[in-house]
Amino acid sequence: MKKLGFALMGLLMISSTGAFAQLSFGVKAGANFSNMMFKAGGEKVDDIKFKPGFNIGAFADFELSDLLAVEAGLNVETKGFKMKEEILDNEIKATTNIFYVTVPVDVKLTFGSFYVLAGPYVGIAAAGKSKTKTEYKGDTHKDSESLEFGDDYGKTKRLDLGLGLGAGYEINDNLGVRAGYDLGLANLQGKGDKDNSSKNGSINVSVTYKF
Repeated sequence: MKKLGFALMGLLMISSTGAFAQLSFGVKAGANFSNMMFKAGGEKVDDIKFKPGFNIGAFADFELSDLLAVEAGLNVETKGFKMKEEILDNEIKATTNIFYVTVPVDVKLTFGSFYVLAGPYVGIAAAGKSKTKTEYKGDTHKDSESLEFGDDYGKTKRLDLGLGLGAGYEINDNLGVRAGYDLGLANLQGKGDKDNSSKNGSINVSVTYKF
């Protein structure tokens, strides 16, 4: 009898949730402007510039009410940084590009056509490449190599964790735009510590389409 009571309560909860919640799906695509926040020997590295890239993905909105929803996504995006240094007569330009698969889970608050969202994300680096161009007295030397991933010194850790914050506007029932910032919290340097670290940062701008 108790089992039957628990089963009925469960069915009641599921049916009531279905009555008040809606599930919708969408896709998005746009541009990323990413950099990395570096520390070396406890000192912040200041010569890091934003690198343009892209983001593309899909998302699901679980709408709990007209105000509140939970949004989960699956994205493919680029992150990394650009750097320019002058050492004696050498001008060195470096670009690091990393492809990530990221899964964000956000709480979303909607106010009419506008909304804001915030929550954690998990990212896995799938591949990466570093390009360097050195100019010395009119001579140019270019070098390119794939990033090595792992926990050892000199390698880049694959796992990225962070927090995302964004806002958007729904132009109509299907089309919208959004912008946000992802703050990386994980130290990506192999054998890194609080004085020697690298963390992702990324501005993203996207067009969204809901089905």
